[in-house]
Amino acid sequence: MVVLSSPIKQLKEQLIIAPFLRSIRKPHLALSALHQKHGDLVLASFFTKKMLCICHPDHVEEIYIQEAKGLLNRDFLYEAKKSFFADSLFNSKAETWVKQRRLMQPLFTREAISQWQNIFINEAEITREKLKATTATEINLSCEIKKLVQRIIIKTLLGRSADTIPNNEALIQTIDVISQCLLPQLVTQIISNGKLMWFMPIKKWQYQKAVLKLADFISQEIALKREHLGHDLISQMMQATDSKSGYTMPQELLQDEMVNLFFASQDTTINTLAWFFYLLGKNQAVHNKVTAEIMKFRDDALTTANLEKLVYTKAALNETLRLYPPSGGITSLAVEDITVGGYNIKKGTTILLSLFVTHRHSALWECPNEFYPEHFINPQLTTELYKYAFYPFGGGLHNCLGRHFAELEMMIVIVTLLREFTFKTDDTIKEAASITLKPDRDVILSIKPLGKNAN
Repeated sequence: MVVLSSPIKQLKEQLIIAPFLRSIRKPHLALSALHQKHGDLVLASFFTKKMLCICHPDHVEEIYIQEAKGLLNRDFLYEAKKSFFADSLFNSKAETWVKQRRLMQPLFTREAISQWQNIFINEAEITREKLKATTATEINLSCEIKKLVQRIIIKTLLGRSADTIPNNEALIQTIDVISQCLLPQLVTQIISNGKLMWFMPIKKWQYQKAVLKLADFISQEIALKREHLGHDLISQMMQATDSKSGYTMPQELLQDEMVNLFFASQDTTINTLAWFFYLLGKNQAVHNKVTAEIMKFRDDALTTANLEKLVYTKAALNETLRLYPPSGGITSLAVEDITVGGYNIKKGTTILLSLFVTHRHSALWECPNEFYPEHFINPQLTTELYKYAFYPFGGGLHNCLGRHFAELEMMIVIVTLLREFTFKTDDTIKEAASITLKPDRDVILSIKPLGKNAN
């Protein structure tokens, strides 16, 4: 791989077919191989499609600056994403996006999301007590985390217990199907305008069925909520008004945003927590450090301020997000000629930020492919040298709205469970083909009450 300090002398167009076809299944690995062979800035072609693949953090920053100037946008994937995300923040264009983002932003600030921390705590404690009651020495942590996160989301978004929803486990399966089928949907759009999707009719059918099921569930919940407004997030969104413009959210956009939130707030959080406990179970020394820090503040209430004391635990969570970010890459389209790294890039070129590759770049990270939380403890942090060396929640105008929500939720779950248990595994798990970097199978861990642990 090209050393970051070395100038890129010539940017040749690479005719690459096999890696693009491989990207339908595992885009993060295809991009890793591409950058390993051709460097940090790769201009590739797939028949008539042109794509600029980027993993240098300075080039990533250039892209976000030019996107803010309107020289790039993400509208070219609008049709591919519309079948599920419709006109939610994840997919809406121009004025709609601006209005919705401005309306929703106040609901997701650090201060605003603190209102949900008691829900996070209560649901995490229910899971903790369930695990304390088990006599099993091994647990399917993936299954437990899925149930826990969905309970949190249903209570936060809808204001009621998951226990009141018939067959709520089917909703978990629906989320899994959508996550798995979205990947080919988007990748085939990028490289073939969606034509390759016709060779996967079963996936297309599964995807459409799951989308309709989730949309119908959300539609029914909105109808119920209109009759009985509460203090839940959906009620807050219904009543939100932009103080400057007086804008309120239309019915159809409320549906779109709720579908997006219900999906995204589960899928990415479930994956990150599964990876976190898997990595902890594989690395006893890190596990011991995290546990020692958590036990030092065992009697502290789980407030935002107290969680900030857990510096090493947060570093371990960030390290998990470095190795397994929610998305392996972020795409946009040059709508004008732009300049990246001193090179002119033509209008119509697809821009792909190889986030997964940046996060494991050997010139950026001391132990690029290892679970090493010290990456975020060292005072000479890579992230202090490069703004976009680490950006699991995206960046620029389209940074993740729910970042603070997810971070608080995950830290509360982590601390609640690690105050009671230690976990261990000898298994080796890899990334699955999915829109997000999820484990390729369920994470099975041995579990011990902390007081009985030999360490």
